[in-house]
Amino acid sequence: MWWCRLALLFALLGLVAGCGFRPLYGQSPGGQGTVAELASVAVNPIPDRLGQLLRNHLRDQLAPRGTPARPRYRLEIALASASEGLAIKRDEEITRSNLKLTARFTLRSTASGETLLQGHTRSVASFNLVRSDFANLIARRDAESRVARETGDQIATRLAIFFDRRRSG
Repeated sequence: MWWCRLALLFALLGLVAGCGFRPLYGQSPGGQGTVAELASVAVNPIPDRLGQLLRNHLRDQLAPRGTPARPRYRLEIALASASEGLAIKRDEEITRSNLKLTARFTLRSTASGETLLQGHTRSVASFNLVRSDFANLIARRDAESRVARETGDQIATRLAIFFDRRRSG
C-alpha cells in the first residue's frame, strides 16, 4: 500500500510543477528579482508619529540592508487616522476603542516621475481603555504600532506583487 501513496505523491508533484507556480520573492533566471526591486524603493517622509512608525517599518521591510544610495522608485504615502469608541457602558464611559488607519500610496519612478502604482489600504487595531491615563497611553501607542505594522505589510505585499507581475511581463 505504500507504493500507492508514493504514486499519488508523484502525481501531485507533477500537477504542481506544471501549474506555473513560482515564488513571489524568487530570482528570475536572467534579471532582477522582486527583492532587488523592493530594495530600490525609497520611502518619502510621512508626517506625525504614525507616519514615522509606518515609514520605519516599510524601510526595514523593503530594504533590510539599508536605504538605497540611488533609488529607482519613490513611495509617497498620505495617512488618515480616526479613533472611535467600540464598547460603551451605560454611563457613557468608553471601555474599548478602535484605531483606524487609511493609507493612500503612490509609487513613482525617480527617473521620469511617472506614476507606476497607486492604491490604498485600511487597517484597524483595537485597544482597551481603563481608569489609568498612563495605561491608556501605552495601549494606544501599542495599537498605533500594530496598525502601522499591518499597513506596512499590506503596502509591501502590493509592491511585491506589482514588481513580480511587471517582471514576468
